[in-house]
Amino acid sequence: MLPRSNTNPWVARTKWLTQALIISGTLNIGFIATFVYFVLKDKQETFTVEHAPLMSGSKEAHPTNAQLIRSYSVLPFQELILRLENKDHIEEGLRKRDLALACLVAFHHFNLDKALGNLNLQKRVIPLINNDEQEAIDIPVFPGLADQQFQAILNFAKTEKWPITSQGLFYELKRLSPNYDASLLEAFYLTSEYHATHTLLSKTGVDLSGEQLVDLIVEGEWKTLSEISLWQCSLADLQPEHRRHLLIEYFNCRSKIAARLLLDFDSEFVIKRFDDAQILTLLDLYPEKTLPIEKFAKGLLLSPRSDSVWKRAAAILYASISEPLPEPYDHSLALRRFLPQDDVLKPKEQSQPLIIPTAAPIASALTTKKIIHTIEVGDSLWKIARKYHVTIEEIKRLNRMETEKLLPGKKLEIPENPKK
Repeated sequence: MLPRSNTNPWVARTKWLTQALIISGTLNIGFIATFVYFVLKDKQETFTVEHAPLMSGSKEAHPTNAQLIRSYSVLPFQELILRLENKDHIEEGLRKRDLALACLVAFHHFNLDKALGNLNLQKRVIPLINNDEQEAIDIPVFPGLADQQFQAILNFAKTEKWPITSQGLFYELKRLSPNYDASLLEAFYLTSEYHATHTLLSKTGVDLSGEQLVDLIVEGEWKTLSEISLWQCSLADLQPEHRRHLLIEYFNCRSKIAARLLLDFDSEFVIKRFDDAQILTLLDLYPEKTLPIEKFAKGLLLSPRSDSVWKRAAAILYASISEPLPEPYDHSLALRRFLPQDDVLKPKEQSQPLIIPTAAPIASALTTKKIIHTIEVGDSLWKIARKYHVTIEEIKRLNRMETEKLLPGKKLEIPENPKK
């Protein structure tokens, strides 16, 4: 039997540790290699992601003027004010602040003249195409404005409560009607449009408060107010017929206030000159039971109107005494009920004398020198009368006109004004 080996146990342990270290080192190297691989891969992907937006965004960094205006056109007022400080260049010498100002003026009625003290500014236009209607809208731009001018614009926008034009004030009043802001009313009272309308009405006997006049104005359209203001400022002629023209313009916009004022101040004109459709519209706009409407209804019963007008007038009178309108309608019964026999006969007795005096002026007018005017699109008797310094009634009498409707291309005889 061989003797047991006396091998040192530390030698065996050393061999085991050595093998373990070799295996551990191999695994560590593998882990490190794998870690390095994934780190490098992540870096490569990161660089790719960072460079992609720069390449794709390079086109968006330089939009055209029209493109930027389109994006600015939907921004609210305050957002555009903030962009007045942006000096980034876009194209053709214009900066972002120039286009923001253009949109403030075009879409928010910013009062640039007042902000810069009515300076004579350079003005250009950029067409903006409407995608829905394929129409081009001219957007005004103001090149060449200096830094101090933009600072003045900013100061004006930030300090004025209503830094907008007369047109902007009008639309704001229309939006808030009837709950007006007191400061908005005060701002509108200072406009030339309000002043011209107030002067014409007050000087021809119509006494309205400021807020009542605003109620009338906002029942119409801006074009109506602007045209009347321009006519009044250029003519400075405060005649009742001009007041009548103003009220008819607002009546055509279905203004209830204009309908009431026409009855109060021009009822005879309305009865004689309004056609049946206009009369029925006026009665729709004036539903209140008042003495003027009852008097007007009696006048309609005495006029040679259609059955629909007679019946509507009689309905007003029956309602005033709390009685229903008899069916079927009997016009002679209505006359006997609401107009005493003397009142009914009186207009008939006066009908013949009323016709005779009109013959002399017509004959006289036909023998005088006349001017021939060819009616153009947009003409009205108001404009024609002002052009030749005559009255509307003279033109209508000379041309035997029953209404004020004009047909483009037709010729009108205009009496020569000896005072002209």
